[in-house]
Amino acid sequence: MDESTHSPPVIDATPLLADPESPASQACATRIHEACLEWGFFVLVGHGLEPQLDQLLASARSFFAQPQHVKEQTPRSGGYGFVPLSSLAIDTSRSSDATEYLDLGLTDEAPLPALPDFEQVVRGYQRAALDIAAAILRAVALGSGADPGFFAERMADPQCKLRFLHYPAVDPDEDGVLPVPTAAHTDYGALTLLATDGVAGLEVRPLDRPWVPVVAPRGSLVVNLGDMLARWTNDRYQSTPHRVVGPTSGDRVSIPFFVNPDPDTVVTPISACVDDQHPAAYGPITAGAFLRQRREGSDEPYVDPGAGPDRRPTAG
Repeated sequence: MDESTHSPPVIDATPLLADPESPASQACATRIHEACLEWGFFVLVGHGLEPQLDQLLASARSFFAQPQHVKEQTPRSGGYGFVPLSSLAIDTSRSSDATEYLDLGLTDEAPLPALPDFEQVVRGYQRAALDIAAAILRAVALGSGADPGFFAERMADPQCKLRFLHYPAVDPDEDGVLPVPTAAHTDYGALTLLATDGVAGLEVRPLDRPWVPVVAPRGSLVVNLGDMLARWTNDRYQSTPHRVVGPTSGDRVSIPFFVNPDPDTVVTPISACVDDQHPAAYGPITAGAFLRQRREGSDEPYVDPGAGPDRRPTAG
């Protein structure tokens, strides 16, 4: 296949969720392991959340369609709440350039918007998405040589964030180059489940390869590994740089769910990922401290700061 059109693989989660001990489930776990090694990304179908994703995306669009002063009534506090477009921000210290977004916790970290059925839709999706994440993490544990329940034992009180992201329509510049509203970065935590509305824009850059689009039809989930999981696996799995190129027509909504373990969990390289050829590259750190360091830092450990992005739109 032409490398320029190659995209992260599509994996059907049906057997993984039906019976984790079946041969079909083991084969699915192997596909996830291979995708983690090659891409750090894959597209998940057969997860059973399609109706909830439709409701979630509709809730996100309902929120962003509100007048600016109404959206501003969901205040930003402690890393949760609304962050506006830079051009519309009432409080300019909270601007987010060419995107606007709303961060939601698992419980009462911040007030929820007063929209019909909003809380019911969000909480139902979060619970279901955590079940999907648990199945994926079981496969990741198997692939990294850990006990199948390794991550489950560390997810009793997970620190997770659901983000509603809105990318307004953009125009290319005079050279036909599209803006990049979300620059190249890696995710900080363990695992991200991304719901999209089917509008293209997400691109990834696997190790030693060019930027390629992620082909993710509406109803699928894009799954990617974060820096914490790379650290846990001693870089057997890496956190892959990704970015969003402005939509060529219309706007775009995406909803990442950042899944992280209990804050007191000690993250240190899994013993099966350490040997004479691959000595432990990292010391122990709690998950909470690691996330604070990454949020407050300015470096992107898996992103080459000198490799400026080619912002021309890719096919698909």
